[in-house]
Amino acid sequence: GRREHHACFKLAPPLVAMPERSHRNAFGLLRSQDALIKTVKNDDWLSLVFDLLSHSRSSCTLPPPGGGGMRLFGRVEEGCAGILLARGALDESAALCWPSGYNAKTEHHLTISRSGAVSLSGGRDAARVSLADLEASAREGLAAARRRGRGGGSSG
Repeated sequence: GRREHHACFKLAPPLVAMPERSHRNAFGLLRSQDALIKTVKNDDWLSLVFDLLSHSRSSCTLPPPGGGGMRLFGRVEEGCAGILLARGALDESAALCWPSGYNAKTEHHLTISRSGAVSLSGGRDAARVSLADLEASAREGLAAARRRGRGGGSSG
């Protein structure tokens, strides 16, 4: 099955919501790999809003081009929605990325000191990959799925 492509980004202003009827913009961002998906547990919306406003780090998923065929983990009863983030609104200069399927669990293994220094525990640092590698992996996964006839990608 397909796996998530994990990245942990520092959120940066301005965070601008897309205007109504901008689903075409969302599909365009997905097609060009300029979007990230953040799934949110039902009870964690306020924490997410705080994180967005305080420019904290947050784990996101980089979907394959078109966003099709993604496998997001979790149970619908606990986390029935998420948000789409435009990568242009994020500070990618210090992104922490892991290969597809890697269980980074940044909520447990990432610590940020008062000075802003990031430390990772449990071997998470050694498992990191570059953002370019993560993008290439997402594209390769989509191409492999298409070869197997499981398509992906979306139209809009």
